Amino acid sequence: MRILLGVLVIAACSSDKPLPPRPELIDVVRGLADQACECGTDKECLRAVRVEFDAQKAELHKHGLTGSDKQTYDTEMLRLRSCGDAGGVTIWM
Repeated sequence: MRILLGVLVIAACSSDKPLPPRPELIDVVRGLADQACECGTDKECLRAVRVEFDAQKAELHKHGLTGSDKQTYDTEMLRLRSCGDAGGVTIWM
């Protein structure tokens, strides 16, 4: 009975409503990717980018993008992470 109650509470609290699209976040991720790629192998520079990214990470996950905007966002996020990895600093999602 407790399990059923817990499931009902979770179902009632969860929202199927999609997040509103925030295409401006593409520019935020693109800017961070540009900074990370400019750092090259400078770990201190990359760590500063990661700190900036970490401060915004929760909001960046709430982008609500779909279609080509989501593809662009994902491409820029991959570029950010790839440049971090190339310089030896992992940027976690």
